[in-house]
Amino acid sequence: MRNLKWQMARLSHHVTWFLGTSFPKSVPLIFVIAYPKSGTTWVCHLVGDYLRRPFPTGGVLLPVAFPAVVHGHERVWKSYRQGVYVLRDGRDAEISKFIFYSHSIPEGDHPPMTRQQRRRYPGLFNKANIREHLADFLEGQRTRPIASRANWGEHVRSFFNVKNPNVVLLGYEQLIHDGPEALATAMGQLTGEPPDLERAAEALRRCSFRNQKQLAGAQGRSPKHFFGSGTTGRWKKYFNRRAAELFDRYWGNELIQAGYETDHEWVRQCDD
Repeated sequence: MRNLKWQMARLSHHVTWFLGTSFPKSVPLIFVIAYPKSGTTWVCHLVGDYLRRPFPTGGVLLPVAFPAVVHGHERVWKSYRQGVYVLRDGRDAEISKFIFYSHSIPEGDHPPMTRQQRRRYPGLFNKANIREHLADFLEGQRTRPIASRANWGEHVRSFFNVKNPNVVLLGYEQLIHDGPEALATAMGQLTGEPPDLERAAEALRRCSFRNQKQLAGAQGRSPKHFFGSGTTGRWKKYFNRRAAELFDRYWGNELIQAGYETDHEWVRQCDD
């Protein structure tokens, strides 16, 4: 039954995407898209609150065919008529992803994993040993990223290369450090209306991590499992030299393109 519900939700998601991109006037959706664990769900709540648009959650089993905010990890397409791209430092995103999915893995330094788990979570081991296993995890995310058809670099390139003027950029780090300004500016760009700092501040208050965790708990979801810490720069605690060299080799150019680094010297900061 659980697998059937997941398949129905997945089908509903694809149909929603088809309706929203094919019939934007009849089904005016706002697509909030990002690489997994980049704060997409949080931003959906913020955008919905600011614009007074519903954000259907909870594994919707029917396509969304009404004006709404929708969530997804697809890459940027030219067919989006209204969208927000959430950009987060890929190093932090991978750490959050490691911790999030490690909840599905048994405890232990080398936990027993089923064939399905190994296929679905390549390079993933116990969260207590992130530094030890992070490089293997990154190798897996390059070729078979979890919850996305594109790795972090490919995802980021889709935004910068497609250059869809209907998709505005909203930085995760800017939201954390200067939320009202970042949200109001992005919403002004999206709607063509003057930014409303007061409305943005109120949306951030109502959709704070604390309130979202309380809501998740009330709905029977695990808030500790689903919502992260909402911090930035956590990668510095976990990246050793091997993991840093791998990330830089695969996605170092995108890290610079996105403005998180000016060169490749950051790798030297990571010790074994």
